[in-house]
Amino acid sequence: MCCTFTEEKAGAAMKKKIILLLTVCICLTACSSKEKKVPLEDIGMVGVMAIDYIDEDLFRLTMTIPQFSEDAKENNESFTVETDLLSKGIIEIESLSDKKVVLNQLQVILINEEFARLGQTEEIIRFLYRNSEIGNKVLIAVVKESGEKILSAKYPDKPNINFYLNDLLGPSINTAFNPNTNIHDFMYTQTNPVFDSILPYLTKKEDEIELSGIALYKAKSMIKVLTPQEGLIIQSLQNRKNLMPLYLTLNENNGEEKLLLDLLNSRVNMKSNKDLSSPKLTIHLKLEGTLVEYKGVKEGQLNTNKDISKLQNEINQKLESDILNFMEELKELQVDPVGLTENFRMYYNGDWSHKKTIDVISKLELDITVETIIFSTGTLK
Repeated sequence: MCCTFTEEKAGAAMKKKIILLLTVCICLTACSSKEKKVPLEDIGMVGVMAIDYIDEDLFRLTMTIPQFSEDAKENNESFTVETDLLSKGIIEIESLSDKKVVLNQLQVILINEEFARLGQTEEIIRFLYRNSEIGNKVLIAVVKESGEKILSAKYPDKPNINFYLNDLLGPSINTAFNPNTNIHDFMYTQTNPVFDSILPYLTKKEDEIELSGIALYKAKSMIKVLTPQEGLIIQSLQNRKNLMPLYLTLNENNGEEKLLLDLLNSRVNMKSNKDLSSPKLTIHLKLEGTLVEYKGVKEGQLNTNKDISKLQNEINQKLESDILNFMEELKELQVDPVGLTENFRMYYNGDWSHKKTIDVISKLELDITVETIIFSTGTLK
């Protein structure tokens, strides 16, 4: 009888647990059914964001949102607002678009040159870098005039501005001077004391956008636009493998020669003397490639190893001179986009500051040797 009573109590307790579990499930189901699910057509997925300087307090924020509706007249819809905070501007654009604006598909961020020169790029990128919606591979570029004008312009053979810019800034053999900087790369160089940031530099020409150079930063501010050839030097000294074809003019004052060298491989070796008071860095750059085209006094004379060897020596001398001149310019500017001072920091005990980078790069003595190997020749005329 005692056992029967105990079994009845256990059964009653079990029934109460089942009832409680069912009640919770019903409540959760009711709550979930009340949640509003946003249809895909009501979501605005931002593809490109542009920041243009207005004054000390305001900037112009422009966003492009692809249109997937068959009734849409344009492939992209563009919205522009003036704001003092990026988050505030995003909310204002959301109210203009009548869509839920999301940044998950953001591909490119454009910063106009005036904004970049005033040292405000890092603040904008830091905000986006901390946003969990945004991936680290979003590309950044500086534009010469206005990001808004670039996004609002018509490009007849490029119907989608989002894909156009993403492809333009992505890796390409003909624009391999481009650092392909994403928000992770930029924040890394901004917070690493041995690097100064570089970003691709865009200009608008009629109905197309041109990747015309490299924006060089000193600390937080853009200070100069580098040429593609200077960008190529940076990439080669950073041991980047896929380099753009090299165009050179030799003996400009006597018997001018012009050539195009398709670079197939490159290797760089650096060795420092580890002395911060009198820093010296020895650089050996080895380039291997094919002579695609040649025009000059040696036409018809590049048929033997001896002739090729002579041309290689001329190329070596030209490149050594160009690299050294460029490095001297960087020393005067007190910037280090290559990361040369890392060769001294690795032997230093203690905290390395950006001031130490400036001290080293300002006094740095360079010994540069270039070794060019031409595997074959192409069109010689």
